[in-house]
Amino acid sequence: MMLSRSPTLRLTVASSRMQMILRQTISSTTVLANAVPTEADLKPTYYIPKKAAKFDEDVTSILEKNRAGGETRINRVGRLCPTRELNFTSDSWALHKSNWRHFRHVKYLLRSAAIQRIAVPDLAWVSFVASGVTCYNLYFAAEHATVDATGFAGASTAIGLLAGFRVNASYGRYDECRKFWGEINNTIRDVACQALMWMPDNTQKKRFLKLCKAFPMTLVFHLSGKGSHHDMKRKTPENPPFADRVHAEFLAELRDIYSDGKDEVDFERLSRVKYTGGNTPVEVLTMMRETIAACKGEIDAIYATEMDKQCQRLCGAFGASERILRTPLPTGFSRHASRLLFIWTTLLPFALYPSLGPWGTLPASLFSSYAVLGIEDIGVQLEEPFDILPMRQYSDGMFDVIDQMERNYTPYVLGEESQN
Repeated sequence: MMLSRSPTLRLTVASSRMQMILRQTISSTTVLANAVPTEADLKPTYYIPKKAAKFDEDVTSILEKNRAGGETRINRVGRLCPTRELNFTSDSWALHKSNWRHFRHVKYLLRSAAIQRIAVPDLAWVSFVASGVTCYNLYFAAEHATVDATGFAGASTAIGLLAGFRVNASYGRYDECRKFWGEINNTIRDVACQALMWMPDNTQKKRFLKLCKAFPMTLVFHLSGKGSHHDMKRKTPENPPFADRVHAEFLAELRDIYSDGKDEVDFERLSRVKYTGGNTPVEVLTMMRETIAACKGEIDAIYATEMDKQCQRLCGAFGASERILRTPLPTGFSRHASRLLFIWTTLLPFALYPSLGPWGTLPASLFSSYAVLGIEDIGVQLEEPFDILPMRQYSDGMFDVIDQMERNYTPYVLGEESQN
């Protein structure tokens, strides 16, 4: 008994167990690595290569666009899909601020994500309760079933504040994630330009620029289970497993970056890490730092340090994005708010009946519930920013900017007259 309580013995047993688990993990990872499917095994369904997107007149973007109501957004493929806006332009802002916007928005009310998402079961439940209260009070009740409107008004004020707080807290997460992507965009531009200026070896330079393109692309797949292919279904009877279909899209996008047939080792390395469940953005950062380290002695140490600082900026923005992804608002608060809203919408017809009667109870209950539940549902969607931000558009923008830099970068050389 004394031996079983020995800290040294417990530590030894724990260490042995950890070693066994580590060996099993390495063994399973090796098996998975050998079984990584190739491009020949998996064909993408949704991704359109950039060359095809540029030269095919029918394809204006790899993103489907919906211009219902005159606004440009990613196409909603189902009733439960949230609104996913694309990057605004000057034309978008002009339309957004139009003095006819109220009429346009009401015209497409039934197409809005908010009303379609809460129509069933929330508004259907409110309609059922309101109809039941009306019928009961009209035909069966000796005394009307109602709730005191004075006390209910105070509860309604609290419910409105609760829904508003929910949206504000969720928008804070949304705004923070948009800033992270802005930081990534700026850093990618900086470090790509630094590679063009300071890396003397052309092979290493091209490898580094490919990794700059790969970082935002791998980050999209890391933060979104579908790689922002929102119309991809998890369960389909005739298609391959979901993980293989996602990997097919990943390989297609990665091949767009490595389309010159060079640096195939990097291509296979990233493919293997992705398929085995590894952290591909971290792997890209590791490869970027390997490339910087390989230039040791060829570039000044100050330049190498500056490029490493840019990698640190990318790592910081990436880590902050992971924090948002893995940490929701306190779930106790979300559940409490959901319960209160359900109780409030259920009791609402009882409070409205005394003043509005049988004809006004149902429409008033539906409108009031739509107003409050719609705000709460928008907050729920904003809580997961990576499902509604146009991350694919951000990634494509960085790809195009790096291509432009590489294509147009020409070091300026002073002429003889200027030197004299």
